[in-house]
Amino acid sequence: MFQKLRSDLVKELSPIRLLLVNADGFSENGASTPKTVGFNGSTIEHLKDEGVQCIAFSSAKSLQVSSVAESLGIELHEAVSEKSEFYSKMKSEFSLLDGEIALICQDKDDLAIMKKASFTAATQDAPLNIKSESYYPTYHTGGSAVEEIAWLIIKSKRYPDGWSE
Repeated sequence: MFQKLRSDLVKELSPIRLLLVNADGFSENGASTPKTVGFNGSTIEHLKDEGVQCIAFSSAKSLQVSSVAESLGIELHEAVSEKSEFYSKMKSEFSLLDGEIALICQDKDDLAIMKKASFTAATQDAPLNIKSESYYPTYHTGGSAVEEIAWLIIKSKRYPDGWSE
């Protein structure tokens, strides 16, 4: 079956080279994924094949958060206290422009970096003010939201005219 990806999403997502994820919302419940998406880390491998790195950050250290990040195959930076500094560090480390960075947000502390990233997605459980500031509200939470956005990026890169199978 053919599907059409929104042209505005293709335009926003095709230049992405780094997906930053606020992992504070990762949990075992948020890790579950719909059956249509393979929740075994293969999506992140496909994302890397398309030239996109995926890095998660968390304000605290948590076995639960690190477990979900590991199951997804995502590099995790824990105890990130200053998100703007972290964003700048990742941008510099990968030699990127703001237009090449996507961000998955989930709490009010993300507002400062949301204004910098080209594409922002808010998780389903994010507060309304975060959703209203984001470009795209996800249908999922936690690891499932990462899978959702990763597939949108992959499809936008593989199908630049928006049509996919």
